[in-house]
Amino acid sequence: MTKTIFSLVLAAMVIAWSGCEATNDFDPSSDTDTDTDTDTDTDTDTDSDSDGDGDGDSDSDGGVSGDGGVIDMDCSACPAVGPTMENMLCAIDLCDFTYVVSNDYLTPIAAPTCALEDTYEAVNHFGAVTNGLAPQKNDSYALMASGTALGTSHSQNLCGGNSLLDPWTTETTFIYDVMEWQLVITAPSNAQAFRMKYVFFSEEYDDYIMGTVNDKFYIILQAGSTDGGNAKVINFTECRDPLNYSDFTCQPGDTSCTPGEEYCFIAINSALSECCWYPTGSFYAPNPGDPPCPLGTWTTDISGTGFECATDVGSDGSTTGSSTGWLQTAWPITGGETFVLTFHIHDTGDGVWDSEVILDSFEFLATPEQGTTPIE
Repeated sequence: MTKTIFSLVLAAMVIAWSGCEATNDFDPSSDTDTDTDTDTDTDTDTDSDSDGDGDGDSDSDGGVSGDGGVIDMDCSACPAVGPTMENMLCAIDLCDFTYVVSNDYLTPIAAPTCALEDTYEAVNHFGAVTNGLAPQKNDSYALMASGTALGTSHSQNLCGGNSLLDPWTTETTFIYDVMEWQLVITAPSNAQAFRMKYVFFSEEYDDYIMGTVNDKFYIILQAGSTDGGNAKVINFTECRDPLNYSDFTCQPGDTSCTPGEEYCFIAINSALSECCWYPTGSFYAPNPGDPPCPLGTWTTDISGTGFECATDVGSDGSTTGSSTGWLQTAWPITGGETFVLTFHIHDTGDGVWDSEVILDSFEFLATPEQGTTPIE
């Protein structure tokens, strides 16, 4: 598979892209205190806490909390709501900017027909305040969308881009409205993994299950400790209907999956999707033996987002959808290494039915962890 959309230039700490980039670039040196570091406190270390031990918390230990070896970062002074890239970092709880080498939002579409700023936002809540989408950590999270990030209308060809193919599949279907948030990060010296939480939504539920025309959300890692620095999609799961659709087969020697097994990326074909009414009324006629999905089997309340399950079985998906519910992905990292992390979302086959993702709770871990799992 070609990976020309994603290029790694770690040696120079610079990422080169051929598309369009948001204009409000992140400057890690823009703090507001009077010391000589890049945080906003008044101590002389390089984190945003109030001590001088060099870790990211507000005590005098090594920065590891009791929650599964989480390396703490103090987010109390981080502006976590708003339209800037600094807001986006704070919203996902990556609050110590000394870990962040660069922070860019872009599209590989050569001539996008949209303002990129319309497709992302840092918010306190998405949808109805009483739904099941309260932030997992602190009081906000980041939104990324293949349409407009805010509001409840998710049926628009916002940014164009029908000259691109998905580099992670063998399909020849064009992709549209491609958005990427790319971070170059240096891990703490005691880190052994990182982890984050998210929810994927799409208007393509449940109409296009088993089909190749389904939007995707990728977390792409480029790190020397993983595949020698080659780009790798690290958020994948078992498939919803593996006899009829899968994205890839795990290859011998890949320790992140079971060799020979079929897997799916985060999209409507993921086994972790919350079912509405599949296979009844699916655009792709179900085959004998397809797993049933009784009405109302979703468990995460996503009301007010515009992605709620269709009320009429066999809906064409133009106004409603579903989600994965809350997921988390963790991946090993080597302490002190610099790596590229890209959050990528796109429409497949059309630019009309949009998808969106909540991103929250980025954490470095002092203990190993790997895989994508649901959050109960």
